[in-house]
Amino acid sequence: MSAVVEMPVIFEQQEEQLIALGSFNLAGEEQEECESFLRSVIRVGDCRQILRGALASSFKRGVISACMMGRARRFLLQAAYGVADNKPVDWDRADWITVYEPDWARMAYRAAAKACDIFPVSINFYDFGCLLQEQGRHGKARVAFKEFLRRVSVSEIDPVARAAVSRRDLDGAIEHARRSL
Repeated sequence: MSAVVEMPVIFEQQEEQLIALGSFNLAGEEQEECESFLRSVIRVGDCRQILRGALASSFKRGVISACMMGRARRFLLQAAYGVADNKPVDWDRADWITVYEPDWARMAYRAAAKACDIFPVSINFYDFGCLLQEQGRHGKARVAFKEFLRRVSVSEIDPVARAAVSRRDLDGAIEHARRSL
């Protein structure tokens, strides 16, 4: 995975904008996208109240992680369908779904790895495994699925992590991960 995250990002309200502070290793574009995603999840006026307190750090990491995993999915789609270069897709080609733009696939991999580093909840490792599997990286997908199965066997202590996992089809994910090993 990518480098370990030292401290969670702290968002502060400042003139109707959310400013990211801290040591997450997010590129400028990633930070902007995560801030925009956070603003779409909560109203700016609620930031001070929601992003303070015992669960604030976990909530922020969960939202940023969800944004990064969504970013990874988008990059993988761009890689698969050639939309990154505005190339027309030849739908008559039999192998169109397996044609990847390597740079976009690598960016998808990095974004998913960051999501797991930022919020190492079991379901993130499952999503990472699925992304790797879709890229044809079956060996690395098995590693992610094994980590998912290891983490899912231990109940999440953090209430935000528990909530993130509870909204997913965990039984289906476990079955898929086991079949993929």
